[in-house]
Amino acid sequence: MDTRNERSLVIQGDVDKADDVVVFLPPAGSVTSPYLPISELLPDTLPTVHCETPGRGRLADEESPDSVHSAADRWAADLAETVPGRRLHFFGHSLGALYAYELTLRFEARPDCAAASLSASGAREPGSTPRPLLATAFAALRTPDRQESAGEQWMDRDLRIRGEYRTAHQVVRAPLATLCGTSDPFARPHEMEQWKRFTSGPYLGMFTFRGGHDYYLSGQRTVADAIARIVDDSRHPELVPHLE
Repeated sequence: MDTRNERSLVIQGDVDKADDVVVFLPPAGSVTSPYLPISELLPDTLPTVHCETPGRGRLADEESPDSVHSAADRWAADLAETVPGRRLHFFGHSLGALYAYELTLRFEARPDCAAASLSASGAREPGSTPRPLLATAFAALRTPDRQESAGEQWMDRDLRIRGEYRTAHQVVRAPLATLCGTSDPFARPHEMEQWKRFTSGPYLGMFTFRGGHDYYLSGQRTVADAIARIVDDSRHPELVPHLE
């Protein structure tokens, strides 16, 4: 599968011949996409775009985003130029779920691409108060006399912008799917149901997987199958019930 870099994006597959493209949004602290193995298992007709955070890795010389909104603005501009006219299926895990929601809003207001579906994974709904468990667990791994690594600084920055994130609670029109690990302490399966309030379109279902918050790092085949099903179902919204 062809892989190349474009702006803040990493592309897998042939986006030039595709109608539908899956767009992966990074979880907190990520520098390279953890979804690359999942992408390899998707159908060849379903290419993917991985959004990378400026200020890290190959984009280290660029200014880091100071909010969820500014990160989404940057990726929206790059996506519009790189994959114009495509049906975009946004998948975001943890902090990435908020990025995916914001990008869905942006592309529903643009004429150059279509927000075809929103998949929210491992995160409570926009506007919810973040739990302190993740930050506490991460801080416990540090020792007082050790200098922070770059990865720790990225995680701290992402946790900060997650805590500062504010939303107008806008409702999207795109079909919605939710995904999570059955034992995720940060976004429990029943809590993911609150995402339904953020779409007026079809609800494509809840997909649960064995494991905790990082369920997607194992069993990539089942995750890829779920994403392929979400994309397929979004093509036939008349067969999926709309939320009241």
